Amino acid sequence: MEADNGSELEINAQTFKSLYPLSAGKLHYFTAIAGSDVTVIHIPKTILQPGQHTIAPLNKALKFSERLNDNPFFKHFYQHVTQGELSTPNFPDIAIKLREAIHQDRNTADIVKIINMDPVISAKLIQVVNSPVYRAANPISNCFDAINRLGLTTTRNLVTAFSMNNLIKSQHPSIKKLVQTTWLRSIKISSISYTLAQLTQKVDPDEALLAGLLHNIGVLPILTFADSLPEGAYQSTDVDLCINEMHGQIGAIILEKWEFPENLRQIPLQSSDWFTSTTEDLNLNDIVLLAKYHYTLHSPGKAELPLIITLPAFQKLENQPLTPEMSLQVLHDAKQQIEQTMSFFSH
Repeated sequence: MEADNGSELEINAQTFKSLYPLSAGKLHYFTAIAGSDVTVIHIPKTILQPGQHTIAPLNKALKFSERLNDNPFFKHFYQHVTQGELSTPNFPDIAIKLREAIHQDRNTADIVKIINMDPVISAKLIQVVNSPVYRAANPISNCFDAINRLGLTTTRNLVTAFSMNNLIKSQHPSIKKLVQTTWLRSIKISSISYTLAQLTQKVDPDEALLAGLLHNIGVLPILTFADSLPEGAYQSTDVDLCINEMHGQIGAIILEKWEFPENLRQIPLQSSDWFTSTTEDLNLNDIVLLAKYHYTLHSPGKAELPLIITLPAFQKLENQPLTPEMSLQVLHDAKQQIEQTMSFFSH
């Protein structure tokens, strides 16, 4: 290997140095001179980076409105999706191991070993079980007792939710801000979903919390794509328009790839329409829609909202305590619980 400054380094196939890449940076400072016949293999750095994968080429076209036809960002993005080149976050490793262990009916001790691989998640699980949300009779100080108190299903949902933070990181300040805004929105909607599920007693609160976090997971690949482009290659308004129209379809594709159950796979798609209704009884998506509604209602510069009484999700409440007059008061009364739930994900 000959450097630009004239220095040389000899690498023999039998030495440890030969196991390293010849070049792993954006700039190439060495010229490689082969002393014998060689085979050169080029591996793009993006493939070696953890936490990213790609969506396979789609077997059906995505749906989009005519106003995206003249959106240059969307055209580039759509091309990447249809060709199977779009980077997506990988399902968190600890969540995969936990899901497999539960599927294999492993004992609690094995589950504890998996969770303890991530001290932050282990600590958060203990924090949750000792919080007013779960109200443990006696303080719990270890992961084993926390799992026994919560149960495997709740533990799995919470670990999945906790491990989703920082799925993507950005170097561009504008994209970084959008990622943070998206995550904060997800936390708030998931917290309200949890509270509404407890109130209505029609949906499992822990599943509602996870559904709230997943409802806009499709935003992440769009932001990942935007982050891969140079500054000035797109307008922020073009990205926003693409997100508003496409995140539901992309989110459903991601959750299918992550092998989530059907009811959760449909959340990103169904929660994109205020008037979605798939069942007569109140279901998981109805809870997320109502949570989105109340979040948007209290957001600065909120979008125009339909009357809450016109929402199919609201009409399914029937004799439940959430009425147009009481809904805001209920959420106000539950403010402390919502803040408590949000604290689990904020650090």
